[in-house]
Amino acid sequence: MKKILISGMIMAAGFFGIMGDSETASAASKDTRPSVIWDDARLVEGQIGKVTILKDTSRLIKESNGSFKPSGTFKNGNTYRVYSYEKINGVYFYGVGAGVYVKNSSDVFYKTPSVLKKRQMADLVMIKPDILTDAANGKLKGQDFIINKNTIDDVKSKLGEPTAEGLFEGSRYYQYGKKYVYFTELPDGKEIFTSKYLVDSVTDISPLYVLNRLGTGSLIREGFFEEDQTWKIIYKMGDNLVYFVFGVETGRERLIYIHLQKQN
Repeated sequence: MKKILISGMIMAAGFFGIMGDSETASAASKDTRPSVIWDDARLVEGQIGKVTILKDTSRLIKESNGSFKPSGTFKNGNTYRVYSYEKINGVYFYGVGAGVYVKNSSDVFYKTPSVLKKRQMADLVMIKPDILTDAANGKLKGQDFIINKNTIDDVKSKLGEPTAEGLFEGSRYYQYGKKYVYFTELPDGKEIFTSKYLVDSVTDISPLYVLNRLGTGSLIREGFFEEDQTWKIIYKMGDNLVYFVFGVETGRERLIYIHLQKQN
């Protein structure tokens, strides 16, 4: 089975990621970026695709004037992570990190992650400290709406009609796509008093991952909640609470949604 490698050359431009067999595969264990399994390797944070070398081709370095200068060779059979691309005169140049590029041709094969893999990665990289900073201001990351300030009419004005709506535990919910849900009070409340971010059903995020990414500085409770049979991690940010809610199944916990509300 192929293994991921991360080159020892780490520069400001990024990682030069090689995905292939090598005696130095242990370097991958030092790469702490969020990642998900993709084919026989890993898709990491910041990666947009991968390129497989079908025939020896030039390794290019980008000059300060924007031109590309040959500097070595990409060997047949190797696969590299792609973090960026440029299109010049109709030709694509794929950036594999550290200012290194490969020119698209019949000698290379470029592949992008599936929509599902992109959704999984979006969920993973969402968990970082600014999610708590936004929560202190009444916003769940990725949203433009503030709880206890914006109304559902504000949401509809910007996003249109919800994909689903209904009643849930004494409130009315409005769902947009597969990710965001806004709640108002019954019978005819307009103000958003809480919001949720729904995690993809196949994304595997554990309590340990959340704690490692966010720390414990503003943590107020972690544990099992008997009433709804979930494991929760709760942070207090200003007047607001951020709940990371995990489903408990087969002896393990997996994040199912993030919930933002004002502390009562």
